[in-house]
Amino acid sequence: MTYNPPPHYSLGDGEPQQPQSAPPGYPQPQSAPPAYSPAAQPAAPGYVPTQPMQPGLSQPLTQPLLAPGPPPQRRSAMVPVLAVVAVIGFAGAALSLALWLRTSGDLDDVSAQIEDREAEIAQLQEDLEAAETQVGDLEVQAADAESMRACLDDLNWYYATEAESEEEAQAELALQESCATWLW
Repeated sequence: MTYNPPPHYSLGDGEPQQPQSAPPGYPQPQSAPPAYSPAAQPAAPGYVPTQPMQPGLSQPLTQPLLAPGPPPQRRSAMVPVLAVVAVIGFAGAALSLALWLRTSGDLDDVSAQIEDREAEIAQLQEDLEAAETQVGDLEVQAADAESMRACLDDLNWYYATEAESEEEAQAELALQESCATWLW
């Protein structure tokens, strides 16, 4: 890989300079000397050659120097606060979910009970209508029985009277009234 070296490197003309991108106070790593050094270039004290010149190139090939990474950053005071808020939020969400599931289950139970009660009420209404119909029929039968009883009583009274008496005439009139639907 070839690239142009930054302008702050010395090419053997004096003392090497610190790269401008490195923060002051951090020492730059020194690389090991190359396996051979060109005889045409005298080595300056403290100079570390990077790579020899290749023929036809105006710039020497250089290897990038590994700069130390940024200093480790301190954890912010907000990290524990955010962690506590996250834990409280998750606990609240879990509690809300549990309560919702419990309430949902209770709601389903109540809905089932309501449906059962509505079915019972519908059955009781049908039974009530049937009982009212039966009561109506029994009232008609009771009225008929009463009418028949009155007719029989008047018939007994008519036969118990003497022939061609005034009491017989009254019994005959009562018999005609009470037995009109039964005999005539």
